[in-house]
Amino acid sequence: MDNNFYQNNQDSNPPVAEPTVTPAEPVTQQRAPVATPVESTQSYNYSQPTQPHAQPLAQPRAAEQNAYYQSGSSYTWTAPQYAPKPPKEKKKGGWGGRILAIVLSCLITATATIGAFTVLVNTGTLKLQANENGGSNIVLNQVVDNNTATPVAEVSGVLTQQEVAEKLIPSVVCIQTYVPVSSFGSIFGYGFEQEEDEESAITPSSQGSGIIYTKDGFIVTNAHVVAGATKIKVITSDGLTHEAELIGADTMTDLAVLKIEAENLKPAEFGSSDGLKVADEVMAIGNPGGIQFNSSVTLGYVSALNREVTSDESGYTMECIQTDAAINPGNSGGALVDMYGYVVGINSSKIVATGYEGLGFAIPIDTAAPIIQNLMDYGYVKDRPMLGISPEYIDSMTARFYGLSEGVYVTRIISDEAEASELEVGDVITAIDGTPVTSTSVLASYIADKKPGEAVTLTVNRAATQEQNLQIELVLSENAGEQSEGENPEAPTDDPYFR
Repeated sequence: MDNNFYQNNQDSNPPVAEPTVTPAEPVTQQRAPVATPVESTQSYNYSQPTQPHAQPLAQPRAAEQNAYYQSGSSYTWTAPQYAPKPPKEKKKGGWGGRILAIVLSCLITATATIGAFTVLVNTGTLKLQANENGGSNIVLNQVVDNNTATPVAEVSGVLTQQEVAEKLIPSVVCIQTYVPVSSFGSIFGYGFEQEEDEESAITPSSQGSGIIYTKDGFIVTNAHVVAGATKIKVITSDGLTHEAELIGADTMTDLAVLKIEAENLKPAEFGSSDGLKVADEVMAIGNPGGIQFNSSVTLGYVSALNREVTSDESGYTMECIQTDAAINPGNSGGALVDMYGYVVGINSSKIVATGYEGLGFAIPIDTAAPIIQNLMDYGYVKDRPMLGISPEYIDSMTARFYGLSEGVYVTRIISDEAEASELEVGDVITAIDGTPVTSTSVLASYIADKKPGEAVTLTVNRAATQEQNLQIELVLSENAGEQSEGENPEAPTDDPYFR
């Protein structure tokens, strides 16, 4: 309380017989200590009180006191005499009934627990797994679409970092790719034609990582790891080398599936990325720099979720997991693992521009799982629609600078269906079927539930002719995401940004 205010209050309304209170010490910015009893400094003078004060709680109340004698300011109290209470008679057979009730209660609880456990096992929510020690682990599953169950965590709890590494390292492989080379050589400046064989006609191109998906040899990796390769080798963590066949690659999501002839491999356990939270601890496992540094692990955290990363080649935008776990060239296609020992992402890229550090990205496993299954079943992603353009979003500031409209700028037309429409390079798409386009992900999300062959109406502003709100009908094409030919991006490159 302000001293002046207190003083003014005393001047205007002087207290009568106010207790004297010792001022408290000034309060500083600290955690409040636990209160401890202190001796009061207040004093009171009472003359001729009419009833007792501060009597012990154990004393009888005023109505029960039968003798008080008042003499000045002191009191004399005579305690009344009470007859002792007779002892309570113990009831016979009381403990037997209590024990019976406890037993019945435990039996009912156990029956209900067993019934609930049985229901969870039958529905696939809980699963019993044999462990290496001959016992069983209880695994909690997340039921998806009421049909499949994806393991997300063991009831036994979080694993140590060493346990996670020991569990996952055998499930991550090194991938080496080879590309054709010219068979024309020279001696002292004069050309000659070499005699080719299978080994001399190809040369090592790059190295990456992969994850064992099934024990019979299906391997998951990035599409850019195997781009343009004519020969692919897979080296497991125990040093065995296998020749691999490319089953399918999807350049849109940067995923690919390989197959090697092997048995009894140790597949990784795939969890769910949906339950990830920012600041969750994760581990990246792969081969940075290739076989020389194979089976390396790096630790970090989930830095952000749903980061939009757009492919320069395809224009496809995906929402990725951002992590500060070190991801280097050669880590692509490796596993991002949570502390339960489950794969939650597939390491894909990082920002390597000067001034950036610890910005790695992984494809969420919930996004990758259906793509992987399509690649295994068909060799490509079936029935996925696309507009057939390479989009680039222009915000309001950029639009004003270039004299354009805010929206998605068409940088390239890549499908026959889009070519057949009236859409042109340089057009800005502001809406699709009346839905405002505020990012490239809006387009992707809108057409995700449609099928190839369906038509959409685009609202377009054309800067070249100053035409506004053009209504252009475009038929969606199938986005097979097939492997494109060209240089392997995992090989050394001068690209200063993404790798």
